[in-house]
Amino acid sequence: MESNRNRKKTAIKISTIFVSCFFCLLLSPGVLVAAPQEKEAPALPAPEEVEIITRDGVKLLATFYPGTGGKETVPIILLHGFEGSRADWRSLPESLQQRGYAILVPDLRGHGRSTQVDGMQRPLEARSMPQAAVYAIPGEAGDVEACKKFLIAKNDAGELNLNKLCLIGSEMGAVMALEWSRLDWSWPPLPTYKQGQDVKGLVLISPSWAFRGVQIRDAMADPVICRDIGMYILVGEGKSKALRNANRLYSTFLRCRPGTEDLEPAQRNLFYRKIDTSLQGAEMFSIPALESLLCEKIANFIKLCVENKSFPWVKRTQEL
Repeated sequence: MESNRNRKKTAIKISTIFVSCFFCLLLSPGVLVAAPQEKEAPALPAPEEVEIITRDGVKLLATFYPGTGGKETVPIILLHGFEGSRADWRSLPESLQQRGYAILVPDLRGHGRSTQVDGMQRPLEARSMPQAAVYAIPGEAGDVEACKKFLIAKNDAGELNLNKLCLIGSEMGAVMALEWSRLDWSWPPLPTYKQGQDVKGLVLISPSWAFRGVQIRDAMADPVICRDIGMYILVGEGKSKALRNANRLYSTFLRCRPGTEDLEPAQRNLFYRKIDTSLQGAEMFSIPALESLLCEKIANFIKLCVENKSFPWVKRTQEL
């Protein structure tokens, strides 16, 4: 009899414990309220295939990656190397777009799909381009100037800040970037219209001092370019000629910016990195580990020397 009572008491205790646990489980926040999920990052705007016509009639094919920061967006133009194309940059445009930047990636004349010229049946080819066509790439009527005109429309639509323009050039593209930056800074400001002085950052990958007659000596003699513009030089140290060119270029900039190497990164506007590879230019992006490193370093430079600086947005077109 006593044994039966004990068994009944034990059963009641077990039932009580079970019911208590059940209600505790029901009332716990993890059961009644779904755990808050991390918000997914908004999808980036899709890249756009665009056609840009230069003033001398060349049809440039390009890809535009819209930014996400409105009037604070840093615009970037990528200039590939000789006999290259916009495809050479691999994941760099997407990596920069993820930082909020707007990126324009053209096939320069005679390269990739930019071979058609108005009024000419024969297509332009990189190896056989006349000297005038090479000079035109960084010229007043040429490729980079046409790319800027495309970005002016985006600027005035409030989609980016052209006053924070950054150029990234690989080998031949580095020469063109420097020479066009000199042209950009040669335009004096007008009382009612900002026509130039937009380049605030340059990334020069395996730069040389000349390409088929286009020289950088005039750009190097420009005090703004030599002293003030944010500059990042990258080179593969495994090729002696490329390394000598990069060392010489860096030393020239360093003379214009004495004491730079003693400053903290936030106060510097000149950086130099030698990469442990014999690859040069955009070829360095063909190695996944190097590509990841370069994308990160370039993005960090742009943030430090361009994005974080105060260059106010300015409307470019004047309404009558």
